[in-house]
Amino acid sequence: MQIFSKDEKLCSATAITDLFSQGKQIFKHPVKLLWLQSEFSVEPCVKVLISVSKRNFKRAVDRNKIKRIIRECYRKNKHIINTVSEGKHFHLGLIYVGKQIPEYNTIEPIIIGLLQRLISDHEKTSG
Repeated sequence: MQIFSKDEKLCSATAITDLFSQGKQIFKHPVKLLWLQSEFSVEPCVKVLISVSKRNFKRAVDRNKIKRIIRECYRKNKHIINTVSEGKHFHLGLIYVGKQIPEYNTIEPIIIGLLQRLISDHEKTSG
């Protein structure tokens, strides 16, 4: 069963600051993926931050709906990154930068593409 538990969420303020200052970016409209390989050996191997801009979506209801859609797409497809990340620790940031509320069917292929591109980019930089 695929779950997205609390310990998979990136909550540490220092880790979030490091992710935004030192992380690498992959962009596929309307989602930006920030990633950073972490030096700390924490469980689980991948920790994720999901963010939606308050500037683009004033109502919290809309922001929460978009975060739920992105969280569900990640939860269903996190096996893509988990197979490669064994022994390595990653911090990921999924940031929605679009102007309209997306449909699940449009976001899921974008998330899959970003995760696959993350794997190929990481193999290029580490290998």
